[in-house]
Amino acid sequence: MSHVSFYRKWRPQTFADVIGQDRVTRTLANAITANRIVHAYLFSGHRGTGKTTTARILARALNCERGPTATPCNVCAACRAIGGGVSLDVIEIDAASNRGIDEIRDLREKVKLVPVEGRSKVYIIDEAHMLTAEAANALLKTLEEPPPHAVFILVTTEPHRLPATITSRTQRFDFRRIPQAAIVDRLRTIAASEGITVDDEALQLIARSADGALRDAESVLDQLSAFCQGRITKADVLSVLGLIEEDVAQQVTDAVIAGDAAACLEIANRVIAEGRDVRQILRSLVEHFRDLLVVAVVRDPQDIVETGESRLAVLRAQSARLAPGAILQKIRILTAAEAEARFATQPRVVLEMALLKLSRPEMDASIDGLAARLEALEHPEGREAAAKAPDVERPPARKPDAAPPSRRAPRDRGPQGGADAVEAALPASAGAEGASPGQPLARIDIEIVRARWERLMDAVKQRTRSVHAFLLESAPQAVEGNDLVLAVRHKFHLENLRDDKNRRLVEELLGTVLGAPLRLRPVLGDAGALPGAPAAGAPTAATAPGTPPAAAPPTGDALVQEAVRRFGNPVQEIRQPE
Repeated sequence: MSHVSFYRKWRPQTFADVIGQDRVTRTLANAITANRIVHAYLFSGHRGTGKTTTARILARALNCERGPTATPCNVCAACRAIGGGVSLDVIEIDAASNRGIDEIRDLREKVKLVPVEGRSKVYIIDEAHMLTAEAANALLKTLEEPPPHAVFILVTTEPHRLPATITSRTQRFDFRRIPQAAIVDRLRTIAASEGITVDDEALQLIARSADGALRDAESVLDQLSAFCQGRITKADVLSVLGLIEEDVAQQVTDAVIAGDAAACLEIANRVIAEGRDVRQILRSLVEHFRDLLVVAVVRDPQDIVETGESRLAVLRAQSARLAPGAILQKIRILTAAEAEARFATQPRVVLEMALLKLSRPEMDASIDGLAARLEALEHPEGREAAAKAPDVERPPARKPDAAPPSRRAPRDRGPQGGADAVEAALPASAGAEGASPGQPLARIDIEIVRARWERLMDAVKQRTRSVHAFLLESAPQAVEGNDLVLAVRHKFHLENLRDDKNRRLVEELLGTVLGAPLRLRPVLGDAGALPGAPAAGAPTAATAPGTPPAAAPPTGDALVQEAVRRFGNPVQEIRQPE
């Protein structure tokens, strides 16, 4: 007899055998016991989580000789016929290949026929989202009012593609991803029964790569049992699946935090030389940085990040050296690179470019690179902590008598020095990152407001994007007593900012950001000068009083506009490349 795949051989036969879907199986079992079977069900969810298997168990429960029963015997003629796929009363339809209106017309004619052997005629429509619009409309009447002996079970991984007219006529059950611990327990049971010796680390790696799909994990275990004649180790799993070790992702992250681009490229070269797939490397890095973000944001991440205590300790240490905004930016770079690598003729170059953008933001000329450089300036503690970390090889330190590397002198920002200078000049009570409203600032003036305006915009964006949009083309002009005068360019935005609900929201966040309450007074005016910029025609460092102001340089370039918005200073000069 030919070999039977593990996922078929170990397919659950009763509701109790279904792993990780207790909510679904308990509801169905109770409905059968109470004789409350409905005429149409919709089983949706991630692949390999037991949707079609549960549909077959439900069919056996309805047609078992002891039934209807929540625990089919699996030994009677009806149960054996359904389990073997030869029952005349359980019809499985592949909607991917039978998706047209002609097939549905044929189904509508045959559904009227009474069952041949059992009590119910069960139609299992797999991949139901593949039905055409015409076929779905033709099924509506039959699905809503089928014959008393008919039960429809629609199975799909993409329920959003089904028309609402279909889903509203069914009782929907969402199948969740199976937890990693449950997959490991199931694999351990299968391995023990099949006489396979597997290391715990290998089981954890298989379960993690399955992404919540038990069927995928069972298929990988079946493949590994053929690959390894003896014990299955972690190295075997890495070799068969083409995965990279967790240590590699940790080493890349340490090099990224330290800004060591050479180390990143060396690690990538070593892993690719070992035969690892570029897309798999990028996918592993995305998962690692995703876990970093969760650990950085969530107080107790154990329930969200399914991993061991040793790796969790590494994630905590690395997340402490990166701001959440920087992690988000790196995830965006990696996900974009993963998508690009699918169709790239040179995927290795895509990986190396992504690693350079991660470790050396100054090499990225895009707006994303500018945002990463700004994040590094605002949160230098990550670089300082990385410099002290012993796990990444650093370049040799410069000797005390050696001349420092030459750097371009910073451009004169005018008499006020811009938003950065204002922040640096603030007293300790005013410049604290976590200043609470109960700790008022020593003095609120327009420069302090402009210096913290970007922080206010971020806070507003987190609360409501509509108010954030109204504030985009506005600029703080003056602080008069307890009022903040805000110049708004468009009348529509002005009216919305004067709305009591929106105004109170901005005032609340102003108090949080500034540490002191201010009333918002929006007025219609020119908001072209961004926070920190002098008014039109005002003298600057390059323009002496009494001389006409120079024509403003063009700022149509998107990168220049973003730099002006983020750094809060006017454009002094734009030089064309030589």
